Amino acid sequence: MDPILDVSGNLLFCVDGATWAVWRILPRESARSTGRQLQELYARTLTFMKSLRGEVMIASLCEQVQPHAIIRRCLDRIDLDANPHWAETVYHAWDQLEDLDVLGRSYWVATPLAGHGWRDAVHGLLRATGAALAESLGIPARPATVAAIAAARERARSAEQEFGAAFPLRPATEAELLWWLCRAPVRGVNEPQLENVAALHNSGIRLRPGHGRAQLATLRSTVLDEGGRTDHLPENRGGTSKLKQLAGPLRTLNRRFLKCLTPGDGGLVESYQAFLVLAEMPRAFTFPGHEILSRLAGIGFGVDYALRITARSNEDAKVANRRRTRDLMSQDEEHGGDRVGVPADVRSAQEEIQHKNARLGASTTEIDLDVGVVACVWGATAAECDARATTVRQAFLGGEYTWERPLGGQKQLYQALLPGHRTPMVVRECSQNLLASDCAMLLPVSATEFGDPTGALFGMVLDGGAITPFLLDPTYGPSHDSSGGIAVLGELGSGKSVVLKNVAAVVRLMLDGRVIVVDRTRSREWEPFAHALPGDCQIVDIVDPALDNERTTPAELRHSCDPLRVFHGKTSTGITETFFASWLDLESNSAERDALGRGLDEISGRPDASSTTLIDTLAQHGRKDPAARALAERLARLRRDPITRPIFDPDLQPVNLLGADMVVFCTNEIPLPSALEMSTERMVARIPPRKLFGRALHLLIAAIAKEICFTTDRWGEFICDEAYNVTGTPEGQQIALEFVRDGRKHGADMAFGSHAPQDLGDEILRGLIAVRFLGRHRDDDLARHSLAWLGTDPDDHHDTVTKDLSPLNPAGGEPERQARAGEFLVRDHSGRIGRVKVITQPYRTLPQAVLTTPTINRGHSRKTVR
Repeated sequence: MDPILDVSGNLLFCVDGATWAVWRILPRESARSTGRQLQELYARTLTFMKSLRGEVMIASLCEQVQPHAIIRRCLDRIDLDANPHWAETVYHAWDQLEDLDVLGRSYWVATPLAGHGWRDAVHGLLRATGAALAESLGIPARPATVAAIAAARERARSAEQEFGAAFPLRPATEAELLWWLCRAPVRGVNEPQLENVAALHNSGIRLRPGHGRAQLATLRSTVLDEGGRTDHLPENRGGTSKLKQLAGPLRTLNRRFLKCLTPGDGGLVESYQAFLVLAEMPRAFTFPGHEILSRLAGIGFGVDYALRITARSNEDAKVANRRRTRDLMSQDEEHGGDRVGVPADVRSAQEEIQHKNARLGASTTEIDLDVGVVACVWGATAAECDARATTVRQAFLGGEYTWERPLGGQKQLYQALLPGHRTPMVVRECSQNLLASDCAMLLPVSATEFGDPTGALFGMVLDGGAITPFLLDPTYGPSHDSSGGIAVLGELGSGKSVVLKNVAAVVRLMLDGRVIVVDRTRSREWEPFAHALPGDCQIVDIVDPALDNERTTPAELRHSCDPLRVFHGKTSTGITETFFASWLDLESNSAERDALGRGLDEISGRPDASSTTLIDTLAQHGRKDPAARALAERLARLRRDPITRPIFDPDLQPVNLLGADMVVFCTNEIPLPSALEMSTERMVARIPPRKLFGRALHLLIAAIAKEICFTTDRWGEFICDEAYNVTGTPEGQQIALEFVRDGRKHGADMAFGSHAPQDLGDEILRGLIAVRFLGRHRDDDLARHSLAWLGTDPDDHHDTVTKDLSPLNPAGGEPERQARAGEFLVRDHSGRIGRVKVITQPYRTLPQAVLTTPTINRGHSRKTVR
């Protein structure tokens, strides 16, 4: 007989007269975190454990996430009529998800509600008696009365308050409870979807409109076949003795799994499930190191688990422990005549109980818990189910944890993972007696959500027990009163440019925003990428391509970056003065700086304003002002250098700030000062003018990007690969800081790519960057500095970054290396850290255009270097 008679809200009314209440747990910190965040998770778990009273069930359940559920998150608040390119991209992303087994994880707490006085006890007894009588007569059980529901809700509110505020709790909905009950017999096979709606997919159950009562008849039609006796045994073939034929049915006695048969639209749905109970634990616990339940959630396939807990108060625990102490100490006398003395295990148990008594006496908030841990794995066949159960057992042997699969107790363990069932004897026999502080070290509850709630399917999370989606929305932080900014660090070839190109693709395809890019690669890798995206693009060469005799693609200088022609009004004057002062290394209080300001004031606002006009104006001022004459002569001399043509050539069309959806500035031939040259004032004074021009021009590009992104109502993204080219100057760093600090007010953001955190600017700028990607770094010092910037303990993930992120020489050879390309440790907008494999947005030819691996000629053959 099914123990559940009725469901109302988060309440379950059972045949034994008990009423259970169920809540969803919504943890904040993740067990993947380290250091301070992991300690905070332990502190919250400890507070929660100390709040438990009586019988409590804590459950962690997997859910099959269907592709359409992820796609809905990708399409949230997107007008597909106005943005058909995103519709096309998401359509192809759906195809990618069809081949993946995507799992989610949810956490629950359930407890039977204690009654208040004899009236509640009588009502429960009457309900149990009526249910038993109705079952014997074949009459449907009556639903709970309105009065019973009201009384139970009041007790549930009191129980929720007792749990405290360690973890955010939310009362489970009827649809969620039905999902839990309906999913159990079909784990891994045609599961219903966990959705807070009135009707559940594939469950066969509907809620009464307007009443909120569940029809539970479908649940009772499931057949639980322990040992799979309904499986077809091997046919008898010639030569097989009758003894072997008779032994066939006996083989089922050692088949330690449960076969669930549930009627479905296409016939019976068969689900093979194996249940394990934690029979042994180490005597001493340390943290971190014993968070086995979080490891259980990351074992590589879906695992459900539940803790069946009976809590005793501090005083009750002291009384019980005194009895245990007397029993253990009495064994000294029993072994007094034995020459070998008291056995070691008895001595160890005596020391353990004494230590537990001391801890109970030292803290009045410490409580005693009898904890039974049950785990469930499943598979499409009995063999797959057995293999996964064996994997779970083997994975924890090194830590002195023993998982057992009781023979003949699989059905009881199945019930132990459901609310409304009392803790079965098979679980009580294996329960471990723990203090709350020790039980909390198991970390039964931790956040599994990672990435943004909506946005583009940017990658797949690899360390949550199964593959789960990682969504990225560049606007999420700025639109939720948080800082923005995206940064990607890693060594050469780790995939930084691929991540930044995918960020640009998301901005263009999903947001229809504008993208400005600084491309310093000789191969002009961003040019084919820009052409692969929809909309107009401007490819702005800073150095005349004709100067490069080795260029294999035809190109010519088409655009002018003259700030006096690109900008207008006061913006033009300010940016031009900053540009020339940086280029010419003019001090703020110098005579030449004053002369420059006077010249700009005179030509500002004129239709013929340009840098050439500025030189003529300074030459005229030079008749009376030596500083103006010297400045005009310097600029006239620099104008003759072909590298400065984008500033002084009047025949080039100025960059159109609002005329393109994507602007790529190709600056590969522009020299830049090295860190050594910028280290001292004496070295700075010797920097060649061309390098000073390169530094100033990158500052000018940053100013152009700010003007484009901050002055329109479209989202703007400034992408600076090799970030030190912009952040290497105080002026460029200030612009980058304005993007990160104030960009959310203007609908703009900035993405950085580099090799070390120091390249991202000062401490403030580095700290304000919200989303952080860290790729492979085989150098020890660079890996440690990057992990510290990521927000984790460098010792915890050091080997991951140096050896296990997109490894260059994996055991599987070249196929595995290519399959694992694009792995990063990622910190999301909420500060959570996870391991992600970045995937390219599936838009037309974009996946091919994103790749940056060079092709090298070796004689007549071509070999791709990856």
